[in-house]
Amino acid sequence: MAIDTGFGKARKFEDFLVTALADLPEIDTQSVTGGGNAIVAGGEDGRLRIDIAATDDDDVGAITFGAVQWTAGSDLFMEARFFLSSIADNKYFVGFGDTIASSDETSFSATTDTVTIDTMSDAFGLLFDNDATTKVLWCCAGKTDSVTVNKALASKYNPVVDTAITLGCLLSADRKTAEFYVNGESVYRIDSATTLVAAVDLVPGVWAYEQGTAFNLDIDYIYAWKPRATA
Repeated sequence: MAIDTGFGKARKFEDFLVTALADLPEIDTQSVTGGGNAIVAGGEDGRLRIDIAATDDDDVGAITFGAVQWTAGSDLFMEARFFLSSIADNKYFVGFGDTIASSDETSFSATTDTVTIDTMSDAFGLLFDNDATTKVLWCCAGKTDSVTVNKALASKYNPVVDTAITLGCLLSADRKTAEFYVNGESVYRIDSATTLVAAVDLVPGVWAYEQGTAFNLDIDYIYAWKPRATA
């Protein structure tokens, strides 16, 4: 990390304090079929809504920063704070993926407690999948289409309807250590002898999926940092 400056980290923060998505050129989005992502009118502190319909087809709505530029060889951290209008039948992933939202790729699933990485090749973060037998948050990582982390958390970390939850994750520069956070608390850390995520550029974001029950995922903010380059 650069030590010649008090701003040793490159940071990106989006608070959604605008009236329309078109005012956010550095944000990339994907909407479910027949739905739409939008700024919540009058939403306190600025909120972006991912509108999930009732179709049970895992169609994805998502938001990421606008470019896959969170580089290999740097520590990477991100978090997002959000609200759920329903917790009846949710599936969502908060973390880093290897493609921006509009690429319409999917992250992980935990069907019957078997974690799989889906169309993304490399990703890490926190997953909730109502198709899991154990309906809890899962800490996940994947490298080149193979799952490397699949840790179920205690149910005490589960979200509550219409109550803010903040999920975050950290990946070391060598990609052998990952740490996961719920509401600012470190809930799981893994130090691996091998890499957990391949040395590819990533992008932070939130991905949500249709599983049969409509809900709104309202994002209060998304934040990420990496050490500033020294050369």
